[in-house]
Amino acid sequence: MSQGVQIIDPEERFDLTVDGSTFSLRRVDSATMVAMERRCRGQEGVLNDEVLDYVLQQWSEVSSPLGGAAVPCTRENKLRLPAAVKLKILAAAQGLRAEGQAPA
Repeated sequence: MSQGVQIIDPEERFDLTVDGSTFSLRRVDSATMVAMERRCRGQEGVLNDEVLDYVLQQWSEVSSPLGGAAVPCTRENKLRLPAAVKLKILAAAQGLRAEGQAPA
C-alpha cells in the first residue's frame, strides 16, 4: 500500500546513497524554486547549479581522485560532482516523498 504524497517541509532532510557515498538532501518547494528562477533570470545554465546547492546539505564518503582525501561539502565541490550523481540528487529532491532511493 502506498504511503501517499508528502507536502514539502523546509526543515525536512533525508539521505540518498549513491555508490557508497551518502548525500543529505532536502526537497525544494515551489516558492523557493520561483525565487531561485528570479535570481537566475538571464544567466544561462545557472539555475541547476542553484538548485543543487540548495538541496544538497551535506555528504560523506566523497573524496578527491588525487590522493583520496575527503572533500568538504561546499558549493564549489558540489558543482564538481559527476553529472550522473547530480542528476540522481536533483531527481531525488523532486520526489513525492522525502526518501532517498536513487533511481538506477
